[in-house]
Amino acid sequence: MLRSVRVLIALVVVGCGAPTEAAEQAPPPPVHVDVVAETTRTPSTSGTSELTALRRATLSVEAPGRVIALEVEAGQHVEAGDILVRLDVGRTAVAASAANAAVAQAEAALAQAERERTLAERLAASGSASQRNVDQARDATTIAGAALATAQAQARVTRRGLTEAVLRAPFAGTIVERRVELGEYLGPGTPVAILMDTSALRADVLLDPREALDVEAGAVVTARVFARPDERFTGEVIRVGEAIDAQTRRLPVEVEILDPDHRLRPGLVARFEVVVGAPRTVATVDADCAFERFEQTQVYVVDAEQVAHRQTVRLGEVEDGRAEVIEGLAPGDRVVAEGQDRVLDGQPVRVVEPGAPAVAERDDG
Repeated sequence: MLRSVRVLIALVVVGCGAPTEAAEQAPPPPVHVDVVAETTRTPSTSGTSELTALRRATLSVEAPGRVIALEVEAGQHVEAGDILVRLDVGRTAVAASAANAAVAQAEAALAQAERERTLAERLAASGSASQRNVDQARDATTIAGAALATAQAQARVTRRGLTEAVLRAPFAGTIVERRVELGEYLGPGTPVAILMDTSALRADVLLDPREALDVEAGAVVTARVFARPDERFTGEVIRVGEAIDAQTRRLPVEVEILDPDHRLRPGLVARFEVVVGAPRTVATVDADCAFERFEQTQVYVVDAEQVAHRQTVRLGEVEDGRAEVIEGLAPGDRVVAEGQDRVLDGQPVRVVEPGAPAVAERDDG
């Protein structure tokens, strides 16, 4: 009986030890590694906002009249000063001719009055005319001068009517909407077209004041438009708000993005990166290397003997898939980037080149 118990104990011991021996004989798991590298990064803060046109204006006529010519269509590009709409100016043109004639007549009357005043003053000096004649001549000159001023003012008003009958583009841009048709009668202030300048676009971005309080006008801005995720657009800060937004507790910053190729449109949403400091050198690692364990961010570092060691780290901002190393790693460290789920702390590993499958080998036998 005692011998049977001893045999049973021996079998149990052998059975319990078998997995350990098998584990010790298992080949090291294959892993991909990433090398911690130094790079230059520029401190920035970001915010999301909607793009708006650099300038947008609803254009209207000042004088009443019937549309006799439409010089533009929706979608057409115009330069500053280009004619957009012409109104009927028949009556205004006649009035302008009459006003010009009145000015010429008033100028002649003033010239005649000045000659008579000069003559009266000369005769009075020689005793051939009285002072009363001189005073009358001077009064006539004053009246003639006032009449000329009135005629000139009326002529300016009439000429302005001719000018107002032609609507011109106040700045270069694109006609995004035309609201009138040929033959329509327009009253003063009637909207005719919407003109938009999209050579650059602007946005009001709300930034975290802890990061953006020292941002100044002229700071570099990079925009990533969600509709064009593979492209980047550059610009600058135009204006920094004087006060924190009461609702969001954020700092409003107005930015301008250059778009010479007209790749963007007002209304698109973009994420804006605003530079807040000078470039600096930082260590970075593939963000996929990190995993969470016991509420800590950790990685596996592979030493020169190909042994993986679990290391607690502190990482910062992620840019293009690489996280800034704040604490826990140094440039040159090799960190497991793929295969972490097969690695234990202190376990030997087999580093494979990128592109090779990081999967455990199996014995088909």
